[in-house]
Amino acid sequence: MSRAATPAVEPTTPSLEELLALAVRVVEEGAAIARDPGKDLQVTTKSNRNDLVTAVDRRVEECIAERLLAESGYPLLGEEGHDVETWNGRVWVLDPIDGTMNYVETHRDYAISLALCEDGVPVLGVVMDVVPARCYTALRAGGAWCNGERLAPVKDERGFTDAVIITDLKEMWALPRLARCLEQSRGHRRYGSAALECVEVAAGRAGAFVHMWVSPWDIAAASLICTELGVVFTRLDGTPLDLRWKGSVLVAPGRIHRELLHRLMIDAE
Repeated sequence: MSRAATPAVEPTTPSLEELLALAVRVVEEGAAIARDPGKDLQVTTKSNRNDLVTAVDRRVEECIAERLLAESGYPLLGEEGHDVETWNGRVWVLDPIDGTMNYVETHRDYAISLALCEDGVPVLGVVMDVVPARCYTALRAGGAWCNGERLAPVKDERGFTDAVIITDLKEMWALPRLARCLEQSRGHRRYGSAALECVEVAAGRAGAFVHMWVSPWDIAAASLICTELGVVFTRLDGTPLDLRWKGSVLVAPGRIHRELLHRLMIDAE
């Protein structure tokens, strides 16, 4: 009498909550490497003398990439060399050190940014502000947290004249209308890490972030944190963001976003 075959057990797809917990664990491991990098950072340049990369960037990316592939099986797009053939399905998107100039020169205001995207849309995100160990997380349609404490949606009460705007000199030179907006605002700031600058807006500590050129790994995680807290995240001309492509961003709560968009793109002044 033959024995009945045992039915094959189908592997279970991990939940987003399980994948978020994994993402936080690997980001914390990367942060530990960044905090204790050893003596030689091996600083080199990429596109120009201020576009830096260090051996630590590469070590953090390699560590996180290996762990994520082993535990999730999903491919990873990373700033320091990991590429993907397609955005179809689930893809991890990583910036191992966002703010490398800060990492090298000021030793603060740098982050590790990790998102999981489905068909190019972020479904979970982690932004670790490494020095103060502030870990911002978000799940699509599930809210956002900082170190496990749920964050309240950003208030949409003030206009841009009552807010600090985060931007850079090249934006001011290229966009004279932006420079005039800055004169009317509470002032401007620049932190040198796009992920942290977006989080400043999401946390209500800044009114807007304006940048002319960001990459997917700069903003994938931060864009989800922002939108989960009610921050509008678009291209500079107000068109919807497709983070699979490099480009500009205008990030602000609703009222400030509408006012800046009008002043930058519509107002003939």
